Amino acid sequence: MEKIILLIPSIPIFIALILFFVTKKELIPKVSIMLSSMLALLALYGTYYVISNGTPIIGFDGLLIYNQLSAILVPYVAILGLVIRKYATKYMWDEAGYRRFFILLNFIFSSIYLLVMSNNLIVLALAWQLLSISLYLLVSFNVGSNTAVRHARWIMIIHKGADLVFILAIVLTYQTFGSFDLAILSEKWLAMSHNAVNNPIVFVIGLLFLIAAMMKSAIMPFHIWLPYTSEAPTPVSAVMHAGVVNVGGILLNKLAYLLLLTPAVLNIAFIVGLLTAIFASIIMLTVSDIKRSLGYSTVGQMGYMIMEVGLGAFSLAIYHLIVHGIFKATLFLESGGLIRLARHEPNLPKRLSYELFWEEKIKSKSKKIFNYLAFFTILPVVVFVGVKMVLSEEFFQFNASIVILAFAWLTGTQLFLSFFKVSKSESFKMILALVSSFIIILFTYEFIGLELEHFIYGDDALLFYKAATLNVTMLMALVMLAAIMIVGWLFMYKQHFVDVPEAGNKPAKFKWLFYKFLAKEGYYFSLLKIFKKDNA
Repeated sequence: MEKIILLIPSIPIFIALILFFVTKKELIPKVSIMLSSMLALLALYGTYYVISNGTPIIGFDGLLIYNQLSAILVPYVAILGLVIRKYATKYMWDEAGYRRFFILLNFIFSSIYLLVMSNNLIVLALAWQLLSISLYLLVSFNVGSNTAVRHARWIMIIHKGADLVFILAIVLTYQTFGSFDLAILSEKWLAMSHNAVNNPIVFVIGLLFLIAAMMKSAIMPFHIWLPYTSEAPTPVSAVMHAGVVNVGGILLNKLAYLLLLTPAVLNIAFIVGLLTAIFASIIMLTVSDIKRSLGYSTVGQMGYMIMEVGLGAFSLAIYHLIVHGIFKATLFLESGGLIRLARHEPNLPKRLSYELFWEEKIKSKSKKIFNYLAFFTILPVVVFVGVKMVLSEEFFQFNASIVILAFAWLTGTQLFLSFFKVSKSESFKMILALVSSFIIILFTYEFIGLELEHFIYGDDALLFYKAATLNVTMLMALVMLAAIMIVGWLFMYKQHFVDVPEAGNKPAKFKWLFYKFLAKEGYYFSLLKIFKKDNA
């Protein structure tokens, strides 16, 4: 009976075939939502079966598997897909190609289910290809727009590059390890991890899989396809930012035992993830288009997810992509209404970048505000230490703690900025709600991360942390964290309280050069144009 769960990847294809023969427009969303609801219930049943029995469901000669990773991700994708379909029923009603949209939407969800549930590298490659084609067709849905088609072409170029790298990695994997079966390969990789592996081909395989994941998950320098898909329909943007862009993290989790053999690849993942998280998050502040700003926000979050993988926190990356996916899908679905409102309301609020780079404020001698700043940015770290001591006996044993500390401080900084704004209206309830919500989020982040770790990988989870050989002692970690916090405090203090001459209100030259660099997205396209001219 439980084998029926393995039909989940084929159900969206079945829905698409039914929609192809539906002629009445009113029936299209009803059929899609009804069958998608059944799919979501089936996914939840599969999760219940895996949790209650503790064994995965394997079928089709071992090609598909519904294991612990699938039990978490498939219901998430199914429920998310149901919400997006429901939103699209009204949002896309007046668009040409209404039926075509729902058919393509089912194809992209089928590819995601197949990717998550695949237990064979060939099946994984097929899902990888189907995902690229479906995404291209959805982003270029508005075929009358030249920019939409051009940006969709960027997606195809980068994603097909990822497909090529992925297939090359699969060929090398089969030549080196003699199998396409992921379950067999994982057992073999786990056994090999007990001894040092000096085969350079293994490193090349791990690096190729990492590059493929980076290209699909919009990690810099392969990020540009994601922010420039703003002309895609809003439901498509929600699918991309909450589902498609996460496939890199999903792939690396499916190949986690391979990365045990390649610590250097994990280190590379940490570095590129760190650079992506910082750079994309800063660019986000300078982008004027709301969807493109959200796009760079997603790129930054994907960088953060790859950082977690690079530190061996594979299960934490899964939790991160789920929470971020729900949050970002909500933002994109809300942005559709916001864009409509903005078209009728010319008095738009100023962006944070305008306040940071243009509005200079008179210096204040008050130390009270700076004390508030210090307190509300150190509070999250104190809370995190308390959480770790309660939930873990071996505090700071593994490097993932450093990532969580950085997350705590950055979130605390955002908390302070929000606190500073609402304090002007002396809203004590709002301030209390911000602090309370942060503490709840941090407890949840740490607790659920640990629970997922035990559920997906069990005792093997410790091996991933040890393989991520970015050794940082507790003293070094605290020194680094203190340095980051001090620099951050000074930066924020400088932004809020700056000396300004009464006459000749001129912005700082260096500040504007930095802003120009960000506004031009690091001169990414300028470099591409130069490269094209040289090759012409």
